[in-house]
Amino acid sequence: MLIACCIAALFLTGCGATLSVYDYTENGVHYQMYELSIDGSTVAAMEQSAATDDSGKKYTVESYFAKLFDDFGFTLVSATRAGTYTVRYRKAVSNGGELAELGTKVKFDTTYTQNPFVRTYTSVSQNPFNGVRKSYDNVQSLQSSTVLERIKNGAVARDENGEIVVSFPALVDAFPYLKSLNPDGLLLNYVRYGSDRMESSGRKVKTDNGTAYVFSRYFDDTDTFIKYSYKRAVPYGWYIVAIAAGAAVLAGLLIATRTKKQKPALLSELPPVEQSADDSLSL
Repeated sequence: MLIACCIAALFLTGCGATLSVYDYTENGVHYQMYELSIDGSTVAAMEQSAATDDSGKKYTVESYFAKLFDDFGFTLVSATRAGTYTVRYRKAVSNGGELAELGTKVKFDTTYTQNPFVRTYTSVSQNPFNGVRKSYDNVQSLQSSTVLERIKNGAVARDENGEIVVSFPALVDAFPYLKSLNPDGLLLNYVRYGSDRMESSGRKVKTDNGTAYVFSRYFDDTDTFIKYSYKRAVPYGWYIVAIAAGAAVLAGLLIATRTKKQKPALLSELPPVEQSADDSLSL
């Protein structure tokens, strides 16, 4: 899922470039959206060194990424260039998308601990960017069928004479300024939506679409993990409390009722009335 934008930004390290990949479902369709942000001064330097396309026009950041993503079926969501250049592309995916093939599929392993009242779940998965750098380093010279390969090699093929033909340049060939930059420090963000009541190893942020969790790492060989934890009530513990409370109330009522029955009647507490001889009637 994240692969397209992630690779598109590979060489932008050290110059204010960030790739954020949003993983979400909308109207029953699973999407991955790639947000690439590049500092304005870097964009200017890239375009100053830009090569020309077949029509003789210099590549721009917009035109290069538009062609790249369009070739792989991505749809432009938004693009702004006010200081920082920020562009968003998205694509409906299945089975983890292209990133799952080049990186690691997000698959959570869930365990839990509990007491009589609360069960705490912990879900852990590998970061989907794990393995992407290795895949990038292993790309061969004529491979260009994935976004990762296209970024590194461009669109390449052999003609009928066995000559290599490049119909779309590699990123560093389109913008030679990037050849001097080290990709290791490129910041990669994996963004996933979830319940507001969870805790995670990432940063919790509020968005217009709800609560999102951001898991950050760099474009290197380090393996990182994403982790969530959340709590659920344990029904039987609360049932026991409810039963015990009900029993206590019932016992209290029974005791109160029994005490009331044993209390002497009001008339029996009065002294007996004495009759005088004059008050007696004779027949």
